[in-house]
Amino acid sequence: MYQMKCGFIMTLAVIIIMVLSFLFNISKHQVCRYIVPVVSPSENMSELQIQVNTFLDQINKIVPRINDIQKNKSTCARNSKLTIINPKDKYCVGDILIVQVDMFDYLRKRKSYGGDFLKARISSPEFSAAASGKVEDFKNGTYHIHFTLFWEGKILVSVFLFYPSEGVAALWNARNSWYGYIAYTGKFINQNKKIETKCGFERDNSKELCEYADHRDEEYFFCVKPWNISCDSFTEIRGSFTKQSYLTKESRSLFDKTDIRLEIPNAFGNIMVVNCSNNLILNPRCKIGMELKYPSGHFIKNAWYPNGCSIQTYRSTDELNRCMQGKLIYLFGDSTLRQWIYNLQSNVKTLTVFSPYGDGWASQLLGIDLKRNIMVRWKRHTRPFLSGAYQSFREERTIPREIDLIGGHKNTVIVLNIGVHFRPHPLHLYIRRIINIQRALKRLFLRSPETKVIIKTEHSGENEKEYEINSSFHGYVHYLIMEQIFKDLNVGFVNAWDMTNAFNSNIIHPPNTYIQHEVDMLMTYIC
Repeated sequence: MYQMKCGFIMTLAVIIIMVLSFLFNISKHQVCRYIVPVVSPSENMSELQIQVNTFLDQINKIVPRINDIQKNKSTCARNSKLTIINPKDKYCVGDILIVQVDMFDYLRKRKSYGGDFLKARISSPEFSAAASGKVEDFKNGTYHIHFTLFWEGKILVSVFLFYPSEGVAALWNARNSWYGYIAYTGKFINQNKKIETKCGFERDNSKELCEYADHRDEEYFFCVKPWNISCDSFTEIRGSFTKQSYLTKESRSLFDKTDIRLEIPNAFGNIMVVNCSNNLILNPRCKIGMELKYPSGHFIKNAWYPNGCSIQTYRSTDELNRCMQGKLIYLFGDSTLRQWIYNLQSNVKTLTVFSPYGDGWASQLLGIDLKRNIMVRWKRHTRPFLSGAYQSFREERTIPREIDLIGGHKNTVIVLNIGVHFRPHPLHLYIRRIINIQRALKRLFLRSPETKVIIKTEHSGENEKEYEINSSFHGYVHYLIMEQIFKDLNVGFVNAWDMTNAFNSNIIHPPNTYIQHEVDMLMTYIC
């Protein structure tokens, strides 16, 4: 009896310890991981929320669902194969070359599902020529890459496996499962008192909060309310990486530097392209309203040639002055768009650029030429926006709100770009902002159809040390969404995603030699 009682007590003690350990781990787990709120179908959803959910569902369908991640069963670039569909001895300029990619894992077993993140380009180094290829995924481990042969000569085909489908699934799940990659800090000032509190996009109902809401656009931001200080005292904000990871140990093994961004072996070598026609094709000048194409053009002799239209280069000071005279140019976006205003300053010597609010890299920039009545203004696209230094909160407005404040005119130009700063956040934030921008542009065109609007897509580069939060796969998803939402608007596109891929730029901020091509596209649209 005594032994039975002791055994029962010991068993009960073990159970209690296990329960306490479980509860402790759950509590610890919840400190750093947050679940994105989901609205159930039974609830009354707004039209905007329905649109957001629709785009999320569309992206969900192209991302593979892989729960059991084993590296040896993941896609291996070295074991995969490239072959040409219907190969020829020679091709003509303008032909479409189709290259088939068959994927294999590390065990040399053929993959039976798709979802790998590939980038492809053709190039001729002797001509400084290059162009992107369009990837077609058959969802069974086979892909077709469609290349337009824009120039003659020997052409090299390159296909890179950036992330295996298993890695894509892990990145997608991690991004949309929490808000924990970025920590936001808000500064409240009340007379001489300065208080810092935690802020973010997620509501923490366990604390008293300050809510900063845009009810029309259904965008919300929260800060923990400082004791005895008004929410109206919120003045500055900063965001920084938490250096936390949502990936499991098995998932992280897929992102070893030796296994990502690898070129798939090319057994067929170079292909020969000749000019089969002496007819000179004169493309019309690129203009606003043309569709977003992929590939959108090619480089040759370090010059960009759009697909289906022609670009005008404005390099001399006189040409730029004539083009820009009397124009009001608003640049709303991130630091890749900020590069434009510095490019313009280097070419337009009479343009005086200054920062009204200080020297921080994310501070607003204003360029003025009083003689020619030129104004160029760059302003960050507001949160989410990552900056280690504090930035003004009270003067921040989202791009839709900025557009609403512009009356518009035939000499008004608005350039928009968002993406990189959204990569560490759940995708629904990006989708909502893009839809709200689309709605704001529709309102703008009602009151001012002559206003010129240019959309610059995201650069295809990434930070290789921050693959989990800054992967170019996230940028590719943004590209697909932006393409769908803006396709029916009367806007011009600078397809920076395609251009940087062709330029073989794997960094977020390409050199000014590349940026000049983006600015040339801008000038072609507005001059």
